[in-house]
Formats: sequence, structure tokens, C-alpha cells
Amino acid sequence: MNTASSGARLVIIAAILFGFLTYGIADSTGEIYTLSIAHINDTHGHLEPSNVALTYNSRSFTVRAGGFPRIAGAVAALRESHPNFLFLHAGDVFTGTVFFSKYHGLADVDFLNAMLLDAMAPGNHEFDKGPSVFAEFINKASFPVVSANIELSTESPLYGLIKPYTIIEINGRKIGIVGLTTTDTPSISKPGKSVKFNDIIKSAQTSISALTRQGVNIIVVLSHVGYENDLVLARTLSGVGVIVGGHSHTLLGDDALLQTGLNPTGPYPTEVRGRDNATVVVVTAWEYGKILGLVDIDFDGDGRIVSYRGSQTLILSENAANTPESAEFYEAISSGKITSNPRFQIVKEDPVAALKLDNYTAPIKHYMQETIAYAEETLKRANNGGPGPIITDSMLQKTAASGADIAIMNSGGARIDLPKGNISIADAYTLMPFSNTIYVLKLKGYQIKDAIESTIDFQISKMKKPPFIYASGLKFVMDLSKPKGQRVAGMEVKARDTGKYVPFKMDAFYKIALSEYIAKGGDSFKPSQGAEAVSPLKAASSAVDTGFVDSEVFIEYIKSLKRLKNPIEQRISTIQ
Repeated sequence: MNTASSGARLVIIAAILFGFLTYGIADSTGEIYTLSIAHINDTHGHLEPSNVALTYNSRSFTVRAGGFPRIAGAVAALRESHPNFLFLHAGDVFTGTVFFSKYHGLADVDFLNAMLLDAMAPGNHEFDKGPSVFAEFINKASFPVVSANIELSTESPLYGLIKPYTIIEINGRKIGIVGLTTTDTPSISKPGKSVKFNDIIKSAQTSISALTRQGVNIIVVLSHVGYENDLVLARTLSGVGVIVGGHSHTLLGDDALLQTGLNPTGPYPTEVRGRDNATVVVVTAWEYGKILGLVDIDFDGDGRIVSYRGSQTLILSENAANTPESAEFYEAISSGKITSNPRFQIVKEDPVAALKLDNYTAPIKHYMQETIAYAEETLKRANNGGPGPIITDSMLQKTAASGADIAIMNSGGARIDLPKGNISIADAYTLMPFSNTIYVLKLKGYQIKDAIESTIDFQISKMKKPPFIYASGLKFVMDLSKPKGQRVAGMEVKARDTGKYVPFKMDAFYKIALSEYIAKGGDSFKPSQGAEAVSPLKAASSAVDTGFVDSEVFIEYIKSLKRLKNPIEQRISTIQ
């Protein structure tokens, strides 16, 4: 149990609701106000349950977790049992499944309204279809959308729709909720020129100070900037008590999860000391609504945290498991053999929400059901494995008539791993939800190398993750021990006439197939032009928008293959 007051006397009160283990505290400093915050983030159109690969007793299997009808059931029960309750979404409702392709977030907002969501921060993907589509979403929302670092011009369709913060009063205490959105959004989405993203720390502190002047001393930052950046915020800001985060799809929890094949990044909650030496708790809830987070925080009259406790539930279907491995796992859950945070818990669907999902599913059921290929093994994302290289193969084949020599896809262009088994059209759209058209650009070899160097550095320095890139018709060595600009070596290109790899020439022209997103410089895939980094589209000596949609090209390609396996060819060699 965690406590922020060394003089507090701890009284353990056992209570379990959907696996949330809570501990009460008695404090001698005065009346305690307990605020309970349930939260989700990065749901990405996953109205239905998502696949989760697990291991138990050294055997691997897949279960289905989450889904908005079960989240709705869990949230409703928590709201009844927790008197001072908030339900928050830390951004990225948009983009990820066929539901988003069909409804552009309006199905999601219908569910969130019904669940009485209290507030949401915009994620970067909320801008994937431009500000107008996001504005339509907000106009349908019955909850505030807040981001302190978003600045909108009067020409923006979002003008007046996003506020820096909101104040919610619950049982006599005012709670301020300050939103934040990643400043990388212009590089990784399509907000347009009418939306500006300001410094997150300065913007957050300005809003916190404004709330403090209004007498609000319980302040929650609802952030879409990533877990590591949330920790920096917690250490840097003063006056904040809780940071509820998203963007990095981070799993938090305890080491007991390792027995199930899940590897948490840090504890839930994570405690940090703020600039004013006050306790700050940081929480986030993985991705796709698989997990519902809950943190209970005890505040004194001055808004300082006295104690906190929290746990998450990985929400499982009550349906009987359909494999011996998962049946054994379900039995271990019910018998209490697996005790971890998050706790695996069977949750019943809210019947009204289940009916709502049926209504949204009906028009797209044929996409859900049609099998287009079969994966002979799990296709797990990696530089040389999983669906990424297959995507680039499909792009290169489709654009061969346009003279494409190579194809490249950014790491975020492949959103999920594909488990062994049937692959449906819905799976393909979930894998590639952005509906980017494919461009064929004519670039010099050194420009292509420069763009690859740039996106590798972007992933390392800005995204804080090992760099991924997918390629077809191209080989190179990625040496991560080298400094910026010197990490790519040994480049070879596959000759179209012989099918053999030959040295890549820096002064030669090549035609490269790219998604619209990286053709326009997304993920900092930008060659240098003088002192400026520009998009490949701007740098190209010729450019053609083929009009081919990447997901549809992939569907056509794997239909022809019928059966998929991880590629054997090592296109990208990595040196650490």
C-alpha cells in the first residue's frame, strides 16, 4: 500500500469490485476527501473486444479483452459504489478499426455519452481526418474536450470547442481537469495550419495557476503526451495531484504479470514528487479499452494527497474459453491462482450498450465475416517480421507499373500484430486504418537515405522507442550505436530485371512508393534541402498520387497469397 503521510495511521479495509483492491486510511490532519478516477485511453475505435496474447504454464494463447459494452457495465457499477467519481478518457478515440472507417468517431461518442464520460483530452489521432471531422465529434459530445496547449485560430472549425480546462464539482469539492496534447501532432497527423500546439509544460502550469486563483486545489492533468513525458510533467509542475495519461500505449502493473507474458513498464499508480515536493500519482491504461484503470486518492483540505491506492481490471468476456490453454487460464482466474495488477476479471456486458453495438455492427457485418487470408503463424510486428514487410511488398507490387523500385512504410502504419488463423477484411482495416493513398516519388538515393536517417532519429529522440521501419526492394544496416545522420549503412536495392540486390547509389534516381502520410513528411520522414528538412513530396523531382488506398492494396495482395508467414528475408539488420 502507498501512502504520502508518514504520520497517517493505516487501516486496511478489504473490498473487491471487478478486481479493484482498495485500502482505507484514517488521517489525523482533518477531514479527508476521497476522489475515485476511472480511466481509459487510446481506444482507437475498438468498440468490440481486442485480442490479447498471453502465456500461462509456458503455453501461449489468445483471449479477447475490453469492448465498450463491458467497459460500460464496469463503469456503471463503479459509479454506484464510489460517491466521488470521475470517468476520463486520455485521448485517441479516433482511427484503428472498421468502426472508425465507417462512422468517423460518431459511434464512439455515442457510447462515451451514454457512459457519462466526464472529460476527454484530444489525442493526435483525433486530427487524422482534419479539424472538421473532430469538430463534428465534439459537437455530438455531452462532455468537455480540454487541452491547454492547443491554440485555435478563428478560422478553425474547432474554434471555441476546445477549452484549456474544466471544473467539475462533486459533493462540495471542485476538481480542475487540465488537458494536454502531444506537440508532435503536426508531424504525425493532419491538424492543419489553423491548429497550433504550444509547449506542454508552460501551458499546463498556466492553467493550473488559473485554477488555483479560482480556489480549485484538486487538479488532474488529463494528458496525451506519453508515460515518460507524464513523469517529466509530474516532476516539473507544481499544484497538480494526478496525471491521467495516454499516447504511449503503456502497460503499468506489477511483476506478477510476467507469469502471463505481459511486461509492465512501471507500477500502477506511479508516484512522483512534484516541483513543490508534493505527491503526484501518474496512471495510464494501456490501449484499446482492454484495461479499465481505477485510482482512489485521499486529499486533505488543502488539496494535497494524503494517500492513494489503485488497481486495474483487464476486462475479459464471460464466454467460455474455446481452447484448452485459455480454459486452463480462465480456471486459474476463477480459483484465484493468478493475482496481479491489473487483475484479470470476467465482466458482463451492459445490455443497452450491447444492443447499441449490434446496431452499429449490422451495416459492416460483411466486412467482419469475410476471410481474405490465413496466417500460418503469429505475425508479430518487427523490422523484418509481421505484417509490415508484407504491406510494403503489396505497395511495391501495386506500383510496379509506375516504375517503383522500393516501398517504405512507417512503423505506425501497421497498428496491430496478426494472430495465427483467419484474417478478415475487418482485421486488415484494423491493421491499416488510415486509408492513405500511395504516392510514387522520384528521389535521389541520398535523399532517401537522409529521410530514413531522419525518421530513425525521430523515433529514438521524440517517440522514445526502438526504431521500426518496413521496406520492400531495399536492404540496409541500422547501426544504433552511431550518432544522428550516420546510422544507415550498407544500402542495397533489388534490381527489377534480375531480382538480385545491388549497391544503392546515392547520386542515382529511384522511384519510391510511400503512403500519403510519410510522403508528406509524417514521422519526420524528411530529406534535407539546404538547411531545411522538407517532405519527400516537396523534394521529389516527380510525384504521382496513384489513388490506390494502402489498406485496399494490402487486402488485394493477401487475397492472392491466401496463406501468410513471416518473411524470411532480412531486409534491415540492426546493430545496437
